[in-house]
Amino acid sequence: MYNLQTLVDNNFFLIGIIISIIVIAYLLGRLHNRGSVDIPTDLIDLYKGVQDLPSRVLATLQGSINPQKGKMAELLTYAELRYDYDRIIPLGWPIDFIGIKNNERIDFIEVKSGKFYVLTEEEKHIKNLIAKGLVNFRLIKVTEEEISKFVNSARKDD
Repeated sequence: MYNLQTLVDNNFFLIGIIISIIVIAYLLGRLHNRGSVDIPTDLIDLYKGVQDLPSRVLATLQGSINPQKGKMAELLTYAELRYDYDRIIPLGWPIDFIGIKNNERIDFIEVKSGKFYVLTEEEKHIKNLIAKGLVNFRLIKVTEEEISKFVNSARKDD
């Protein structure tokens, strides 16, 4: 003899199965009616190129003010810069990239898209510092003793 709870549980189970079958039939019908979509090969090549980019470059691209145009401009620029430099370091903000051409030069690279190429105040400031030659190489040495002190003090705080 079935009690009321068993009857309700069985009905919910049957209703769930029926809804699942309807959803699956609907999805299969949509797939069947969909024609083949031709994707241009240049988009496929661009997609494959994006997949090969380092994660830091992709993170740089995501920081753009105008997400669609800015990301595409930075992506295309990165693709071009790979052939001009031995190493490209994505920064993201306030400068997009640093390009290093061994034994030749180091360039700070800012990518702008659209009709107007306006630098922000911070970008202008950095450009002026570079133009004045106020760029330095800074080496910071950290001893094993300093590292040990830091690690030990961090453990004491926990």
